[in-house]
Amino acid sequence: MRAGKGMVPPHQGEDQKPWKNGLVTFMAFVVFGAAPLLSYIILKPSTDDDLVMFIGACFMSAIALALLGIARAKIAGKNYPMSVGIVLLNGAVAAASAYFLGWMLRNVTGLEEPIKEKV
Repeated sequence: MRAGKGMVPPHQGEDQKPWKNGLVTFMAFVVFGAAPLLSYIILKPSTDDDLVMFIGACFMSAIALALLGIARAKIAGKNYPMSVGIVLLNGAVAAASAYFLGWMLRNVTGLEEPIKEKV
């Protein structure tokens, strides 16, 4: 495996601690997953426009994904622009898929958009 792929099998590498890997993964999900919510928290006091907050969430998501791509390139020793591009593309495809699935389920179930009341 080392000769063909340049990788060390898990049992021959350093002492692996699964709980540490799991904790790092969980913290990455929390930190990077909270990034889009920050735009709603930051922008809510200044605007009630949903489009502005949505664009802010998209922008914050792109920043979080770019940072994740940089971290991935640094850890794996890969090309930075390529890694950032791949992570951004992967995030964009996942977001578009989730949006399309939600739109499709709303139309299949016959649900209408909620009535928005200004208070």
